[in-house]
Amino acid sequence: MPQQSTVADPSPNKHVMRSSETRARMVDAAIEVFGAVGYEGASTRALAEKSSVSLAAIPYHFGGKRELYLAAAQTIADYASEVLEPIMNDLRHSDSGPAVRIDNALRDFFQVVVGGQESHSWIAFLVRCEQEDDEAFEIIYEAVIARFSSALTSATAAATGRDCSDERLRIQIASILALAINFRTLRNMTLRNLGWERIDSDRLALLSAVIRQAALRELGLAGVSSTMDG
Repeated sequence: MPQQSTVADPSPNKHVMRSSETRARMVDAAIEVFGAVGYEGASTRALAEKSSVSLAAIPYHFGGKRELYLAAAQTIADYASEVLEPIMNDLRHSDSGPAVRIDNALRDFFQVVVGGQESHSWIAFLVRCEQEDDEAFEIIYEAVIARFSSALTSATAAATGRDCSDERLRIQIASILALAINFRTLRNMTLRNLGWERIDSDRLALLSAVIRQAALRELGLAGVSSTMDG
Protein backbone atom coordinates (compact mmCIF):
# COMPACT_ATOMS: atom_id res chain seq x y z
CA MET A 1 0.00 0.00 0.00
CA PRO A 2 1.58 3.30 -1.05
CA GLN A 3 2.47 5.68 1.76
CA GLN A 4 0.24 8.78 1.86
CA SER A 5 1.91 12.17 1.91
CA THR A 6 1.53 14.08 5.15
CA VAL A 7 2.30 17.41 3.49
CA ALA A 8 -0.82 19.58 3.10
CA ASP A 9 -1.68 20.77 -0.36
CA PRO A 10 -0.56 24.42 -0.37
CA SER A 11 -2.90 25.39 -3.19
CA PRO A 12 -6.20 27.00 -2.09
CA ASN A 13 -9.48 25.26 -2.65
CA LYS A 14 -10.45 26.70 -6.00
CA HIS A 15 -14.10 25.79 -5.63
CA VAL A 16 -14.32 27.63 -2.30
CA MET A 17 -12.56 30.65 -3.80
CA ARG A 18 -14.89 30.73 -6.80
CA SER A 19 -17.91 30.38 -4.53
CA SER A 20 -16.69 33.23 -2.34
CA GLU A 21 -16.03 35.42 -5.37
CA THR A 22 -19.47 34.63 -6.78
CA ARG A 23 -21.18 35.49 -3.48
CA ALA A 24 -19.25 38.78 -3.27
CA ARG A 25 -20.22 39.66 -6.85
CA MET A 26 -23.87 38.84 -6.12
CA VAL A 27 -23.87 40.99 -2.98
CA ASP A 28 -22.33 43.94 -4.87
CA ALA A 29 -24.96 43.58 -7.58
CA ALA A 30 -27.72 43.25 -4.99
CA ILE A 31 -26.67 46.47 -3.27
CA GLU A 32 -26.90 48.26 -6.60
CA VAL A 33 -30.25 46.76 -7.63
CA PHE A 34 -31.97 47.07 -4.25
CA GLY A 35 -30.62 50.60 -3.88
CA ALA A 36 -32.05 51.56 -7.25
CA VAL A 37 -35.52 50.00 -7.08
CA GLY A 38 -36.04 48.84 -3.49
CA TYR A 39 -36.73 45.36 -2.18
CA GLU A 40 -40.17 44.96 -3.76
CA GLY A 41 -39.02 46.33 -7.10
CA ALA A 42 -36.03 44.02 -7.39
CA SER A 43 -36.81 40.80 -9.24
CA THR A 44 -34.69 37.70 -8.85
CA ARG A 45 -34.10 37.80 -12.58
CA ALA A 46 -32.72 41.35 -12.40
CA LEU A 47 -30.52 40.37 -9.47
CA ALA A 48 -29.18 37.34 -11.33
CA GLU A 49 -28.57 39.25 -14.55
CA LYS A 50 -26.79 42.08 -12.74
CA SER A 51 -24.37 39.66 -11.12
CA SER A 52 -24.05 37.47 -14.24
CA VAL A 53 -25.27 34.29 -12.56
CA SER A 54 -28.15 31.90 -13.15
CA LEU A 55 -31.45 32.22 -11.31
CA ALA A 56 -30.57 29.07 -9.40
CA ALA A 57 -27.48 30.76 -7.96
CA ILE A 58 -29.56 32.94 -5.62
CA PRO A 59 -31.17 30.07 -3.67
CA TYR A 60 -27.96 28.03 -3.92
CA HIS A 61 -25.71 30.68 -2.36
CA PHE A 62 -28.15 32.58 -0.14
CA GLY A 63 -31.44 30.71 0.15
CA GLY A 64 -33.55 33.34 -1.60
CA LYS A 65 -34.06 36.96 -2.45
CA ARG A 66 -34.69 38.06 1.14
CA GLU A 67 -31.55 36.36 2.41
CA LEU A 68 -29.54 38.06 -0.34
CA TYR A 69 -31.06 41.40 0.65
CA LEU A 70 -30.06 40.88 4.28
CA ALA A 71 -26.59 39.72 3.24
CA ALA A 72 -26.19 42.98 1.35
CA ALA A 73 -27.19 44.93 4.46
CA GLN A 74 -24.79 42.88 6.60
CA THR A 75 -21.94 43.61 4.19
CA ILE A 76 -22.52 47.35 4.54
CA ALA A 77 -22.90 47.05 8.30
CA ASP A 78 -19.69 45.03 8.69
CA TYR A 79 -17.69 47.46 6.56
CA ALA A 80 -19.00 50.57 8.31
CA SER A 81 -18.57 49.00 11.73
CA GLU A 82 -14.94 48.15 10.98
CA VAL A 83 -14.25 51.70 9.79
CA LEU A 84 -15.89 53.27 12.86
CA GLU A 85 -14.34 50.92 15.43
CA PRO A 86 -11.06 52.85 15.86
CA ILE A 87 -13.01 56.12 16.15
CA MET A 88 -15.10 54.67 18.97
CA ASN A 89 -12.03 53.20 20.64
CA ASP A 90 -10.36 56.62 20.68
CA LEU A 91 -13.57 58.18 21.96
CA ARG A 92 -13.61 55.77 24.90
CA HIS A 93 -9.94 55.24 25.67
CA SER A 94 -7.63 57.97 24.29
CA ASP A 95 -5.50 60.00 26.73
CA SER A 96 -7.19 63.26 25.70
CA GLY A 97 -9.84 64.87 27.87
CA PRO A 98 -13.46 63.86 27.20
CA ALA A 99 -14.31 67.10 25.38
CA VAL A 100 -11.36 66.75 23.01
CA ARG A 101 -12.23 63.09 22.41
CA ILE A 102 -15.75 64.16 21.42
CA ASP A 103 -14.46 66.75 18.99
CA ASN A 104 -12.01 64.28 17.47
CA ALA A 105 -14.75 61.66 17.13
CA LEU A 106 -17.03 64.13 15.37
CA ARG A 107 -14.20 65.14 13.07
CA ASP A 108 -13.39 61.54 12.16
CA PHE A 109 -17.05 60.55 11.82
CA PHE A 110 -17.66 63.48 9.47
CA GLN A 111 -14.60 62.51 7.43
CA VAL A 112 -15.81 58.91 7.10
CA VAL A 113 -19.42 59.78 6.29
CA VAL A 114 -18.99 62.81 4.03
CA GLY A 115 -15.51 62.22 2.69
CA GLY A 116 -15.82 58.46 2.20
CA GLN A 117 -15.38 57.00 -1.26
CA GLU A 118 -18.00 54.27 -1.00
CA SER A 119 -20.10 53.65 -4.08
CA HIS A 120 -23.24 55.74 -4.57
CA SER A 121 -25.18 52.47 -4.66
CA TRP A 122 -24.28 51.89 -1.00
CA ILE A 123 -25.78 55.25 -0.06
CA ALA A 124 -28.86 54.55 -2.18
CA PHE A 125 -29.27 51.16 -0.48
CA LEU A 126 -29.09 52.78 2.96
CA VAL A 127 -31.62 55.46 2.03
CA ARG A 128 -34.00 52.88 0.59
CA CYS A 129 -33.98 50.54 3.57
CA GLU A 130 -34.16 53.48 5.99
CA GLN A 131 -37.34 54.61 4.27
CA GLU A 132 -38.72 51.08 4.54
CA ASP A 133 -37.56 50.80 8.19
CA ASP A 134 -37.13 47.09 7.60
CA GLU A 135 -34.86 44.32 8.83
CA ALA A 136 -32.03 45.42 6.55
CA PHE A 137 -32.07 48.88 8.07
CA GLU A 138 -32.16 47.36 11.55
CA ILE A 139 -28.96 45.44 10.76
CA ILE A 140 -27.12 48.57 9.63
CA TYR A 141 -28.57 50.80 12.34
CA GLU A 142 -27.73 48.49 15.25
CA ALA A 143 -24.23 47.70 14.02
CA VAL A 144 -23.24 51.27 13.19
CA ILE A 145 -25.44 54.20 14.17
CA ALA A 146 -26.73 52.85 17.47
CA ARG A 147 -23.25 51.90 18.66
CA PHE A 148 -21.64 55.20 17.69
CA SER A 149 -24.56 57.21 19.07
CA SER A 150 -24.33 55.34 22.38
CA ALA A 151 -20.58 55.91 22.65
CA LEU A 152 -20.94 59.61 21.80
CA THR A 153 -23.81 60.05 24.26
CA SER A 154 -21.82 58.40 27.06
CA ALA A 155 -18.76 60.55 26.38
CA THR A 156 -20.83 63.74 26.25
CA ALA A 157 -22.64 62.86 29.46
CA ALA A 158 -19.29 62.32 31.18
CA ALA A 159 -17.92 65.61 29.85
CA THR A 160 -20.95 67.68 30.84
CA GLY A 161 -22.19 65.93 33.98
CA ARG A 162 -25.49 65.06 32.35
CA ASP A 163 -27.25 61.71 32.43
CA CYS A 164 -27.15 59.41 29.40
CA SER A 165 -30.94 59.09 29.63
CA ASP A 166 -31.41 62.88 29.34
CA GLU A 167 -33.84 63.17 26.43
CA ARG A 168 -32.52 66.58 25.39
CA LEU A 169 -29.00 65.14 25.18
CA ARG A 170 -30.22 62.21 23.12
CA ILE A 171 -32.03 64.58 20.74
CA GLN A 172 -28.90 66.69 20.40
CA ILE A 173 -26.74 63.67 19.55
CA ALA A 174 -29.33 62.33 17.10
CA SER A 175 -29.53 65.73 15.38
CA ILE A 176 -25.76 66.03 15.06
CA LEU A 177 -25.41 62.58 13.52
CA ALA A 178 -28.36 63.12 11.18
CA LEU A 179 -26.85 66.41 10.02
CA ALA A 180 -23.54 64.76 9.17
CA ILE A 181 -25.24 61.88 7.36
CA ASN A 182 -27.45 64.28 5.40
CA PHE A 183 -24.38 65.97 3.99
CA ARG A 184 -23.68 62.62 2.28
CA THR A 185 -27.18 61.46 1.39
CA LEU A 186 -28.16 64.94 0.21
CA ARG A 187 -24.80 65.74 -1.37
CA ASN A 188 -26.25 67.29 -4.52
CA MET A 189 -28.43 69.63 -2.47
CA THR A 190 -25.39 70.70 -0.47
CA LEU A 191 -23.39 71.36 -3.62
CA ARG A 192 -26.21 73.40 -5.16
CA ASN A 193 -26.74 75.44 -1.99
CA LEU A 194 -23.05 76.26 -1.72
CA GLY A 195 -22.45 76.77 -5.44
CA TRP A 196 -19.79 74.04 -5.48
CA GLU A 197 -19.13 71.44 -8.15
CA ARG A 198 -17.50 69.03 -5.75
CA ILE A 199 -16.33 68.67 -2.16
CA ASP A 200 -12.53 68.64 -2.16
CA SER A 201 -10.33 68.17 0.89
CA ASP A 202 -10.28 71.88 1.80
CA ARG A 203 -14.04 72.22 1.55
CA LEU A 204 -14.52 69.01 3.50
CA ALA A 205 -12.32 70.40 6.29
CA LEU A 206 -14.31 73.65 6.31
CA LEU A 207 -17.64 71.80 6.45
CA SER A 208 -16.31 69.65 9.27
CA ALA A 209 -15.12 72.64 11.28
CA VAL A 210 -18.41 74.51 10.93
CA ILE A 211 -20.51 71.47 11.86
CA ARG A 212 -18.30 70.60 14.81
CA GLN A 213 -18.31 74.15 16.15
CA ALA A 214 -22.10 74.20 16.03
CA ALA A 215 -22.27 70.73 17.60
CA LEU A 216 -19.93 71.60 20.47
CA ARG A 217 -21.86 74.77 21.21
CA GLU A 218 -25.12 72.82 21.28
CA LEU A 219 -23.60 70.23 23.62
CA GLY A 220 -22.22 72.88 25.98
CA LEU A 221 -18.61 72.20 25.01
CA ALA A 222 -17.87 75.35 23.00
CA GLY A 223 -14.76 76.12 25.05
CA VAL A 224 -12.99 72.90 24.10
CA SER A 225 -9.48 73.42 22.78
CA SER A 226 -9.68 71.42 19.60
CA THR A 227 -8.26 71.25 16.14
CA MET A 228 -10.80 73.26 14.18
CA ASP A 229 -8.90 73.08 10.92
CA GLY A 230 -10.58 69.73 10.08
